[in-house]
Formats: sequence, C-alpha cells, structure tokens
Amino acid sequence: MRYLMPDEWEGLLKRYAKKTFYAGTRKETFADRGEFTEGDYRFFAKGIASLNAYFTRERGALPKNYFNQKELRSGYLLYFLPVNALKVAVLLSQTSPLSGGEVKIVDIGSGPGTGMLGTFHALVQRGLTGKLRWILIDQNRHALQDAVSLHRELVEVYRRQGREIDSEVETIPWDIGRGRLPKLPAADLILSLNLMGELSPGRRPGLIGQLIGDLRAGGRLLVIEPALQKTTRELMELHDIVVRRRAATVYAPCLHQASCPMLAANQRDWCHTTIEWERPPFIEKFDRLVGIRKDYLKCSYLIMGPGRGSIYRTPTDSESIWRVVSGHLNSKGKSEMLFCGRAALPDLLRAVRLDRDQSDANRLFDELQRGDLVRMEKTTRITQTTRLSKFP
Repeated sequence: MRYLMPDEWEGLLKRYAKKTFYAGTRKETFADRGEFTEGDYRFFAKGIASLNAYFTRERGALPKNYFNQKELRSGYLLYFLPVNALKVAVLLSQTSPLSGGEVKIVDIGSGPGTGMLGTFHALVQRGLTGKLRWILIDQNRHALQDAVSLHRELVEVYRRQGREIDSEVETIPWDIGRGRLPKLPAADLILSLNLMGELSPGRRPGLIGQLIGDLRAGGRLLVIEPALQKTTRELMELHDIVVRRRAATVYAPCLHQASCPMLAANQRDWCHTTIEWERPPFIEKFDRLVGIRKDYLKCSYLIMGPGRGSIYRTPTDSESIWRVVSGHLNSKGKSEMLFCGRAALPDLLRAVRLDRDQSDANRLFDELQRGDLVRMEKTTRITQTTRLSKFP
C-alpha cells in the first residue's frame, strides 16, 4: 500500500514558512504570495541540506538548540516535519482508535508539532469524535511557538473543510536532559519521536517506565527512532529490557513478549520498517535541489501499553501471523525473507521460495516489504500451495 501525504499539509506549511521566516528580510514582501517560486524553493533548500547532513553524517555536530537557527528551523518545518508526521499517522493505524470524550495526547520532545500533525491526520481519517487536549513538551520555545501556530491554522483548515474540531494545546518548556519529567495528566497517547537517541542508555528504561505509568488503561506509547543501525539496535535493547522487566506490553512491531530474536542472532542486523508512499511534488522538488531521494519512509519504532494485554484476536493468530523483518534476499533460482513471530521463537523464521514454485497462492511473497504483517503457515519452504495473505 502506498500512502499519501494529506493535501492540506503542503499549503499550510508553505504559508507558515514564508510568513514566519521572510519576516524582517528583503523577501518579506513576497510572504503573502501563495505558491512557491523557484527562488522560494532555493531559499529554503539550504536549511534542508544542512539538516540532512547533520542527520545522516554529522549527527554528533548537530547543535542542541538547532531550532534557534532560522535556516535549520525552516528546513525542518518544510521537509522533515511532514515526512516524519506521515510516519506517525501510518504507525498509529496499528493502535486502538482514540475517540470519545476528552482525548489527552502528550508529545515528549515535540519540536514544532510533528507528532501533533501526524496524530491529527490519523484521528481525522478514523472519524474524529470528542475533544482533543494536546500537551507538547520541548526545550525550545521557538519550536513550541511554531507548534501552537500550526495547531491554530490546522484547526482552521479542518473547519473550512466542514469538520468541527474541538482541540486545545498546552505547551511545557522542559529540557529532558534536566531529569525526570514533570507530573503529567493521565494520557490516552504519548509520543516520543527521535528522543531516546538523545538520552544515555541508562536513562531510557526509567523514562519508558514513567511514560507507561502516565497512560490511562488502554493507552498507548509510540516511540519512533531513525532507521539507523546503531540507533535501532539500541531501541531493540530497550525493548528487551521492557519485556524482561514486564514494564509494558509491546504491541508492535513485535508479535510476542519475548527477547528480540534478531538482536540475539548477530551484531549486524537491525529491525526497522519501510513505508511506501507517493512522494508529493514539493518534496520531490526539494529532493532534487538538495541531492537526496526519499523514495521510502523508514524508521524503527515500538508501540507499547500498560498491563499485560494481548495482541492477538484469536488463539490461532499466534501461530500464523508474522512480521516481515528483511528485504528480499535473492540469489540464483530462489528468494528468501526473514519473518518474526511467536511460533519461531527464540529464532527468526527464514522462508525460501524457489523461482519455479511461484504461484497465485504465494504471489504476495513478491510484494512484501519490511514491516508488513502476513498470515501464513509456519514453514521454511514456500511451495506452490503455500498461501500467504495480508493481515489484518
């Protein structure tokens, strides 16, 4: 499935970027012009290029308060915010619906509202009902101001579409490096985006425990990190600590409450997911200017909740549902993939299909991507009669 970025995001972010970052410059008179010109794209591409270098090659050099720098902040708002927000929207489709009454959503390290934008879209897609209360926590006041402004403008966009949105936002300036978070109200959803990698490994389990403790019954914690080897393997280690201490139920991507079999298998592989999407023209334009190509959205993540819940709908699901945790491993005359599921523990399941065994029953095997959920019998050899289907 190829995901689409909501149409309203592009106009919202372009208008806000020009109004905010052209103020006080010689370009201020162009701030009210609707569409981006070539000059606008080139102006904002500089910040995107700098951030991309920091995020991919020079992360250790990234300034702690980089949102204080207008060039970097504008680059994040126009490019990384919508891209990361779409990841949030897609991953929240794996959680229980949030609706009815007052829904409290806490975003730790919220930046300019990345998680808010993605969660808003996920809720609207599910037929949002009830009142939303957002609590956004970040060390940077500029980013929090951006989030409040984007919240106001996004609500107005939804209302012009005929959606009655009852939503309030509260911001809390707080440096997570100072220690324990302030006491939070019981939340239905807590977001932690690209935050764990900024903390020492020793602090992460304690923070997860605190956040799980701040959830209502049935609430969820969504942790997203970059799909980098080191960052992801550290998240896999955090997963093992959580399940060993029985501090939470892990609902995704794992399909079990056991130690990570990929982490135990070797010191090389890392469990991340790939999201297919339709690249919007404005993202494609920035990609060409900056020299990057975001054909897929990638991340590593955990979705957790309090207590000892079940992730299966029926008892047989635990034996037949699998998560794809590799790409296609092709060699002459055959293709292999790695699957993770309770029925294979303590190992991963390596399934091979010979080219001569391609059939209508197993055609889905060719289409599978990292992160997909699939229903199939436990087998290391996919034959012509092995049937695969998407789950749910």
